[in-house]
Amino acid sequence: MIKKLLILGLLLFLATACKENSITAVPSLDPTALNETAVWLATADVAQPTEIPPTVTLAPAATWTMLPTIDRTRPSNATPTAELACNLAGAGTPIDVTIPDGTVMAPGESFLKTWRLENVGSCTWTRLYTVTFFSGNSLNAYQSHNLMQEVQPGDMIDVTVEMEAPQAAGVYQSNWMLSNAEGEIFGIGPNGDAPFYVLIEVASPATETPQPSLTPTPTPVVYVTGSAEVVDGDLFDLDAAEINPEDNVQADFVYRFSEESGATLSLMNGAESVVFGKEEPSFQDCTQADLTDEDVVLNETLLGSYICYRTSDVLPGWLRVEGLDDGAFAFSFLTWAVP
Repeated sequence: MIKKLLILGLLLFLATACKENSITAVPSLDPTALNETAVWLATADVAQPTEIPPTVTLAPAATWTMLPTIDRTRPSNATPTAELACNLAGAGTPIDVTIPDGTVMAPGESFLKTWRLENVGSCTWTRLYTVTFFSGNSLNAYQSHNLMQEVQPGDMIDVTVEMEAPQAAGVYQSNWMLSNAEGEIFGIGPNGDAPFYVLIEVASPATETPQPSLTPTPTPVVYVTGSAEVVDGDLFDLDAAEINPEDNVQADFVYRFSEESGATLSLMNGAESVVFGKEEPSFQDCTQADLTDEDVVLNETLLGSYICYRTSDVLPGWLRVEGLDDGAFAFSFLTWAVP
């Protein structure tokens, strides 16, 4: 509106100036034309498009990045390993080496029962450990038998007990366990409290005629074997394969050598021997030989010869003369576990 008034005032000023300066008559203004001009200006002012201010574009806000979720799950506690028992036996494969369960026996029949056991504990079974009668019928057996060798954890051993069937017909079970050096008994099974056993059936005789008892021939079991070399004054234990044992009562012989008397084996602590010959003797050969406690004179003629013996622990075996050189005596030997 102000713009329109300014234009109108300017036109009036120009008209007045022209009137004063013109010599000629000033033409009068046409009111109608002026009115139309004013209307046009007003209309143009209204129709003039309003300038729209530019739209302000806002900068995007910073994007929020989600942090990865931290796994706060607590790890499960590891299951503690059960402590392995010191004395624990397991059944070998098979556990019944002889006399399976239900074996039929004649009244009074003698037999050898052998079990195979595994040391599944953490302690070594020494020779002070025993196989001990636990319950049932003892079947006329000695109630305690020392192990014939050490058994390391994870190793197996065959244990044998000599038994006798009762005279009366029936079914009999004899239960046995192991015992450590302190007399604490243990057996097989997860808790080590189950005995191993023999189960036999004694049959009635078919006739009244007495039948002879069948005595099985014991199967020899090698107790220890090896070779050694001794010099003058050395002692040797044939049961433990040891030179100069700490306890002299365990020694079976002492080796003597001199230029005058030569080489001899002097037996000790009840050990006995006899020269057998050049062929290797069997278990029966050495157990049936006539043994003495006399010294054995070693010479060149005995090289390669076998000597049967019985140790201070009453175990049979043989010794082979391997060499006599500069006063040293070399030999090999084998001791059986079954006397």
